[in-house]
Amino acid sequence: PSGAPSFDNNGLGGLDVWVPVWTSKYNEGYCSNKKEHVYNSWGDPFDDAFECCNVWFGSQNEDQVCLSKIPDFIQPSAQPSLVELGLPGQFVAVFTNGYEDGYCSNLKADVIGTPEAQIYASEFECCQENFADQTSGFCISNLSNDQQPSAQPSLSNELGLPGQYVAVYANGYDDGYCSNL
Repeated sequence: PSGAPSFDNNGLGGLDVWVPVWTSKYNEGYCSNKKEHVYNSWGDPFDDAFECCNVWFGSQNEDQVCLSKIPDFIQPSAQPSLVELGLPGQFVAVFTNGYEDGYCSNLKADVIGTPEAQIYASEFECCQENFADQTSGFCISNLSNDQQPSAQPSLSNELGLPGQYVAVYANGYDDGYCSNL
C-alpha cells in the first residue's frame, strides 16, 4: 500500500480521510476530504468528519461552520438518535422544537460544545432530568425497547411478595401501576 488515502468514501466520492481547512477566521474554518486539501495538509488526517470538526473547530460560535459544511450524506437527521449511531454514554437534551417535542440525543453534532454537567450517561437519565413533566411523553417514547421503563416498580422481589402483584390506583387510573409490596 502507498499510504495514500483511497478515493472512494463508500462509493460516495471524496477521499476516505478528513483534514482541517484554515481560513482567515477561526469561525469560518472547516474540514474537507477533497484531494487538494488532503494532499496539501500537515499532520495526521481523521477517518471521521465529525472528529476532525470536534478537534480543530469544536469551539466555533453558534453557526458551527465546520459541522454545517459536512456533506448531507454524512449529516445526522433531526430525528432522535439511535444509541448505536452516536457517542456511547453521552446524551444531551435537545429542545429544538420546544419542551413537549424535546428528546435526548448522543449525536456528536448535539453533544459538541455542551457543558459536561449537562451530559448524561444514559438516554433514560437524560429524559428523566430534562423532560419528566412532558405531557406528550415524547422523550420517553423514543427510548429503544430495552430502555423503556416497565409498569412494575423497580424494587426487587426480596422487598415484596414474589410473583404476587396487585393494581394500585393511588393517583387515579391513568397513573396506576402494579406492586408486590
